[in-house]
Amino acid sequence: MKIMEFLPPGIEVHDQLNPNLWNGKRLNNLVKNKLIKIAHHFQQFVDIDFPVIDIIITGGQTSRYYTKYSDLDLHLITDYDKIECDRELEELFDTKKLLYKEKYDITVKGIPVELYVEDVKQYGAGGSYSLLKNKWIRPSTEPKKSIDKNEVDSIAKQWYKIIMKVIKSNDIESLEKVLNNLKLFRKKGLEIQGEYGSANLAFKSLRNSGIIDKLRKNIIQHRNQELGLK
Repeated sequence: MKIMEFLPPGIEVHDQLNPNLWNGKRLNNLVKNKLIKIAHHFQQFVDIDFPVIDIIITGGQTSRYYTKYSDLDLHLITDYDKIECDRELEELFDTKKLLYKEKYDITVKGIPVELYVEDVKQYGAGGSYSLLKNKWIRPSTEPKKSIDKNEVDSIAKQWYKIIMKVIKSNDIESLEKVLNNLKLFRKKGLEIQGEYGSANLAFKSLRNSGIIDKLRKNIIQHRNQELGLK
C-alpha cells in the first residue's frame, strides 16, 4: 500500500467555522465551559504545580479548513520559568499528555480533544481562541496561495519512512530524536510558511495516519521497559 493511499488531506474548505462548536465566530458556551473543565482536570493529572496563564484552542477547528480528522487542540499556556521541576518540562508534559490520552478518551461534540502544555514564550503561529477571555487572540487566516498537494505528499512520505525505520530500530534515543526533530520541523514551518504551509499540512497528514501516535507510544513503551524490572 502506498503512503498516499491512507494519508487523509490536511484541510477541507467550508463556508463557516464548524457549527457544532461555533455560533458564528463565538465559541458555543457549553463547549467553552466543558473545555475549561477538561483543561483543569488535565492540570490536576499532570500533578506538578504550574500557573495557567490562559487556556486556548487552536488548529483546524479554529478555521474554515477543518476535516473530520481535525482534533480540538486544547492548550494550557504557562511560564516554564516559574515551574520548579527536576525533569525536562517539555518531555514531562509530553509524557503526561500521552498517559492522559491512554486513560481518558475525551471527545466534545464527537471531536477528540488533544491536550498540550505550552510555554508562553514559545507560543506558536496560527489561529487561536482564548477560552478564559472568550475572544480571539489571533483569527485564523486563509491560505495566501494554492496548496501544493504534491509537495505535502512528498514531505509526508519522507517523514513516514524515517519514522518507520526508527520504530524498527528499537533505539529509545533515536525514537526521541526523530519525534523532537519532527516537532521542530513543524514549528519552524509554521513560523515561516504559516498554518497552511507544506510543513504543517504534512505533519497533519502524518498525524491523521496514526504514525505519530505510534511513534509516541513506542517511546513510552521503551521508557517503561527501562524503568521497570521483571
